[in-house]
Amino acid sequence: MAETEQVEPAAEPVKLEAPAEPYDKETTQAINMFFKKRSKKGNQSKFTFTSDGNLETKEPAGTIQLKSFVPLEQSDRAALDEYRSNSLAELQELYEKELIGLRETWEKYREHGTVRPVLIANQRVAELDARMCAMRSAVRDIMAIKKPVTNTILLNKRHDVSQLFPLGDPFNQTLMRLAFYDFKPEHELGKYVAQPTTPQEEGTEPSEMLYQQSLKDGRRARIFFETDSDVNGFLSPYWPVEFVLEETKYSSALQAYEAERAKELKMDELRKQILGTRSPRTIRLLTKKVADHPQDSKGLWLKIFTQIYQDEHLRERLLSTGTDALVYADLRVGPSGIALAEKDSGVLDPSKWKGENAVGLALETVRTTIREGALKEAPESKAKESVITEEEQEKAKLGAIINAKRGGFRH
Repeated sequence: MAETEQVEPAAEPVKLEAPAEPYDKETTQAINMFFKKRSKKGNQSKFTFTSDGNLETKEPAGTIQLKSFVPLEQSDRAALDEYRSNSLAELQELYEKELIGLRETWEKYREHGTVRPVLIANQRVAELDARMCAMRSAVRDIMAIKKPVTNTILLNKRHDVSQLFPLGDPFNQTLMRLAFYDFKPEHELGKYVAQPTTPQEEGTEPSEMLYQQSLKDGRRARIFFETDSDVNGFLSPYWPVEFVLEETKYSSALQAYEAERAKELKMDELRKQILGTRSPRTIRLLTKKVADHPQDSKGLWLKIFTQIYQDEHLRERLLSTGTDALVYADLRVGPSGIALAEKDSGVLDPSKWKGENAVGLALETVRTTIREGALKEAPESKAKESVITEEEQEKAKLGAIINAKRGGFRH
């Protein structure tokens, strides 16, 4: 009686999350219906466009908000590359495992002549290979494999390194491999985002150039430094906001960065002075002569802003910057800013920047993470030490004034 072939179950497929579609199903249907009805004679006046390019219907009245297609930001590109690298590593591991299984089924085939396990194993390898192709590029193509070595095609001759096609072969001596990739162009080249809105005071219409400028490399940018410069002031590390980082309560991003920098540099007295004030200007004076910086400035800023942007209101304001580049125009030389002032002639030319703009890049990374709904909720942490309170600072100021006056009277 013939033995029943034992075939291992197919490996579980790796679950990879593709980037989200620009619109949900309901919105997509509404857009299709809009253009279908508009194409009919006499409907142009009922289905029109708003001044900002959205779709507007008269009956029933309503507006369909469209999204803009924009190039990928540096942080988006980094996230996509990381996604691909992780996916490829996982697929490669499975591919190697299935390839070993395929070779084993070949050996069994040579001994027993059972074909079905070979076909199943070969199909698994082919599927994993195709999925790795899909991760590598967004281009559909046919790849030529010229003069392959025998052991790359005939697995039962893995020690044979001779050319597969002998001289004088009547064929083209080239194997063709179909590479099909499921990455859509918008996932590779750019993405769809909601039209950015900028907060403004009621009854006012701020000039666009007040908060958005054009860099020489073609990008739109928000240039910021202090909190009161324009509507981008909330991006400044000076912006007053209380939060806890590493069991210490701070009153601004700048204070957290400088205190953590002093801690890393083992400047305990300086750190104590930084926590003894809530004034960003005072902190700048205290750290004016500190030349060394943390080993990972962007990482520190990213950790700080991740804590700060747990606040929902601030999240909305950060998202309102759309996909603009965020540029910290700090005149000081160092990794945090660009080492140019806001009004410097070279501020709009990235080739002239002297710093790494770690603050701006960290903010862009947090913005992307928020937009994708991937910002991790910070665990509750009780502060074991804290910046001086506003009341304590006011008392300290009053005491300094009184002492100054007393000193004056003595003279």
